Formats: sequence, C-alpha cells, structure tokens
Amino acid sequence: MTRRIDRTTQKVGDRYHVWYTERLWELARNLPVITIELESLKHLDGVCWFDDDFPPTLRNVVEHFVRMEQVDLDFPIILAPDGQLFDGAHRVAKRLASGQSTIQAVKLHELPPPDEIVDSIY
Repeated sequence: MTRRIDRTTQKVGDRYHVWYTERLWELARNLPVITIELESLKHLDGVCWFDDDFPPTLRNVVEHFVRMEQVDLDFPIILAPDGQLFDGAHRVAKRLASGQSTIQAVKLHELPPPDEIVDSIY
C-alpha cells in the first residue's frame, strides 16, 4: 500500500481534509521566513505518516526514510496559524536526524479551505 505524498491531511471527525502541497507552497511563497526551534514543534512526539491502515512496517519506514534523505531544505516548512506543523515533516526529520536544532519556517495567517474532503486517504 502506498500513500500519496503530495498533500497535507488532517482528520476532522471521521473524514479527512486534504490540502495539495503545491497550493500551500504558492500561498506561503511571499510570507516572511523565520527561524524556529525544532523542539517547539509538538509534532516531534506525535505519530506522523503511520496509522492502523498504514503501519510502520520496514517497507513503509524506508519509504519515509528515503523521502527524508532526498528532501530539499531550501524550502521552509509551513506552520498553521496556531504554530503547528502543516507541511514539512520530512524536512523536520532530516534536520533533527542531522543534529540541528532550528529550521526555517513560514506561518500561515489563516488556514485555507481544504482542496477536498474525503472519507479515506488510502
């Protein structure tokens, strides 16, 4: 089972709100870039990428490891208006794995409406 990786999803009730990454990058393009401490991200201790339908099997972990290794750190991560990580978990993981303590980020002023709302992301 392979999960699409060109989107950000949030579970809202029993449905998923989906934002396409390219649109998020377009919305964030002119926002000021700030430096934040990785430790300020609550996402560091949350389950990311995996759940009951997409378990952390060796194959699935390696899929994300490869993405982390190949990610372009020239793009800042995108934070939601409340400061939570909205896009860029692989960039955060790469910085964390390399022993860095900060990362470049932009913060959305408001959460855009989702591009779609679906019952399943698989």
